[in-house]
Amino acid sequence: MSKHSSRPVCRPLLAALLGLSLIAGPILLYPQTVDAAKNKKEEQKKNKAPLITQKVYKLLTEAQDLVNARKYGEALKILEKIKNRRRLNSTEKAQLWNFYAYIYFSQEKYRKAIDAYETLLKQPQLQPALQASTLYTLSQLYFLEEDYKKALERIQQWMALTENPSPDSYALLGQAYYKLKQYRKAIPALRKAIDLRKAGGRKVKESWYLLMRASYYELKDYKNMAGVIKELITIYPKPQYFRDLAGVYSQMGDTRKQLALMETMYEKGQLNKASQLRNLSSLYLIYEVPYKAAKVLDKAIKEGVLEKNSKNLELLSQAWVQAREDRKAIEPLTEAAKLSDKGEAWIRLGQAYVNLDEWDKAIPALEKGLKMKGVKRPGSAWILLGMGYYNLKMLDKAKQAFTQAANTKGARKQNRKSARKWIKYLDTEIDREKALAQN
Repeated sequence: MSKHSSRPVCRPLLAALLGLSLIAGPILLYPQTVDAAKNKKEEQKKNKAPLITQKVYKLLTEAQDLVNARKYGEALKILEKIKNRRRLNSTEKAQLWNFYAYIYFSQEKYRKAIDAYETLLKQPQLQPALQASTLYTLSQLYFLEEDYKKALERIQQWMALTENPSPDSYALLGQAYYKLKQYRKAIPALRKAIDLRKAGGRKVKESWYLLMRASYYELKDYKNMAGVIKELITIYPKPQYFRDLAGVYSQMGDTRKQLALMETMYEKGQLNKASQLRNLSSLYLIYEVPYKAAKVLDKAIKEGVLEKNSKNLELLSQAWVQAREDRKAIEPLTEAAKLSDKGEAWIRLGQAYVNLDEWDKAIPALEKGLKMKGVKRPGSAWILLGMGYYNLKMLDKAKQAFTQAANTKGARKQNRKSARKWIKYLDTEIDREKALAQN
């Protein structure tokens, strides 16, 4: 939970969100009377830590009962009584601060809980088990308070005291490194967590894979990122992760794998966004599968997933033309031309009619396009118009069109050369027709 948040978040929810284990309550040590302590001198020498007294144990038990009843205010009053006692040994002080911390945590007063646990750590002759559990708990609390540097420090201290750190502890270590933008250190910690979890025969947490994937992303290591997503998919085969993998292939420049994956997803009905469908159709066009591109686009437009605008209609018509389905290209091209404020769409419509040898329909489309702005290759368009006039036996107009093609600024050299040949040929034809008319 952010330290700036004013809304309390329930303890189990916080733990679940961060993948943290819940903090256990304080463990009360059984009391020992002075006489009993004397009879266990050897044990005391061995453990060194003083034992808890009967009086303090009784008060702590009362506090425990109040905590169980969620009467935290009354429990804190009991702890104040203990705190004000003149003579408390180190074990009693440790138990006292452990109790304080637990109550504050139960009330979601995490900063106070941290202060109490830190005070607990300063107690002399602290039992190793209590020291270890306190360090681990502090690492979680610092994480909740977004103090990732302290969280890292405490989890590292805990791991130094622990013979066999758990998968969750390695995951917490990886989270801390990630939050501190130490991605190269986060990755091995997360990998260790995953491997230990697998070795234990348990399902790896989804969030661990996601964090490792994010670390590779930050390092722009797309190859290893793809490997993590593949591993993630084997356990959590969500459509989003297949899309993510396709995106990684795109980043790697491996568009062939991207296409294969996206095609499979499309067939399973897992691509349903406009951008995804446009991307798939564009990949089909890149790899010269225009018919499939056209089918994808046509279906998406008819179902309303893709907007019926000039851009999408032109792409659809382009796919039909490349698939040599010129008749099917006519309708989307006509609609695109009407929606566009540029002449290029009309020129393409004219080209489609030329391919169908429908010169009477090609001519008005080409004429309209050439009157508008945005024609990419006006020289080529004038040649098409000239050919249209020629096929309709309108030789004078054909010559005018080819003359325009020859004189168009920026026209291709090949187009100008072709236009001049047409002009030369048409001059001959026009002269021949005049001669025949005179006879």
